[in-house]
Amino acid sequence: MIDSYLSSEKTQTGIRIIDQLLEGGIPSGSSVLIRTNPLFDPFPVAIQLLLNQLKKGDIGLYFVSNKSAASVIDESVALGTSLAEYKQQNRLFFIDGYSALFGLKSEEAYAIDNIYDPNAVFSVITKALYECCKKGKVFLIYDSLNTSIDEFGDAVLSEVNNWQKIATAYNAILCFLYTEWNYENTISQTVSSLYPTIIDLMALQRIVGNQAITVSKKEGVPVKEKIIPIKKSVTGEIKGYIPKILVTGPFHAGKTTIVHTLSNRAVSVQRFGTTVALDFGHVDYKGFNLDLFGTIGQPRFDPILELLGGEALGAILVIDSTKPEEFPRAKEMMLKAKVHGLPYVVAANKQDLPNALSVGEIKAKMNVPSDVEVIGTVGSDKASITGALDILIEKILNGAKYRDD
Repeated sequence: MIDSYLSSEKTQTGIRIIDQLLEGGIPSGSSVLIRTNPLFDPFPVAIQLLLNQLKKGDIGLYFVSNKSAASVIDESVALGTSLAEYKQQNRLFFIDGYSALFGLKSEEAYAIDNIYDPNAVFSVITKALYECCKKGKVFLIYDSLNTSIDEFGDAVLSEVNNWQKIATAYNAILCFLYTEWNYENTISQTVSSLYPTIIDLMALQRIVGNQAITVSKKEGVPVKEKIIPIKKSVTGEIKGYIPKILVTGPFHAGKTTIVHTLSNRAVSVQRFGTTVALDFGHVDYKGFNLDLFGTIGQPRFDPILELLGGEALGAILVIDSTKPEEFPRAKEMMLKAKVHGLPYVVAANKQDLPNALSVGEIKAKMNVPSDVEVIGTVGSDKASITGALDILIEKILNGAKYRDD
């Protein structure tokens, strides 16, 4: 079994959400299955994974069986990433299992002349893997496992173990793309059992944004699947997606300043310098897309707090460190917005003022739960605010919804 070949060393993929779910990355010298349902195209994710490893200096190896090598290059350009330069540098090699379908002569380094003979196909892949592994650390994309299963049945699944042994010997990583069509249960079960790491990319109606990622198997052990919403950028880059973080707190605590400091695109509805509707900001931060919703602080607007807090996944409670008399009001706002049970952090703002209470004093006076972090912040100082945001993201991920279907 592949599980017995796992390495303790991990290779970061460069996609933060994947690295976090895998607690550091993909074990080196092993293989990973990128499994999708028919509504999710894994190609942009595969290209992003491959590019990130090429940038590190690894050798890329790409087996194509359902498209031409030229189309892979063209599609990578359309995604905003050109693989052509790595091919020209002899850092990216294609195993062409496509050209022979049409009787075309392949110009690739590794070409399969008889694509209907499993021994011919497998021997070329094995040769390419051996030769490239001798040049450096290899990251292979196998596109796709479905085409091989359709052509050769479970014979290809037996061959995967042989390729895994080569990967283990040379510390390579093999990444297989697989769409879960209606195969016989025996094939689906065999595929699932082969790989020590399985990453699922899904299109589900019940997930915000309709796309999500989960890891169903990690280091050879099935895991309870944490579903994380994701978003793909216009260039196909995959990022974690937190669609709503509530930023709430009393009047003049500094909520608007914090939203604008964090956001690269922020809008406030104000009158005479005071927010009278809401603050909205979009944040592109460390592999995540986040949307911030800032609330109004005055008590007369409390009836809409619940509306603003609806569907939030977490909250930043902003308080003025110089006004302890407003701390009860801050906690009241959390309750009225109905986000008190969600992951949250307290941004103890205005720490630059001489009469600001310390973080320890604020935590004691507010009597916040022991697992809630109180972070000293200055609204205009991005470093202090992002410190609070880092903690909140981690809390939201740790509390993410588990798969129950």
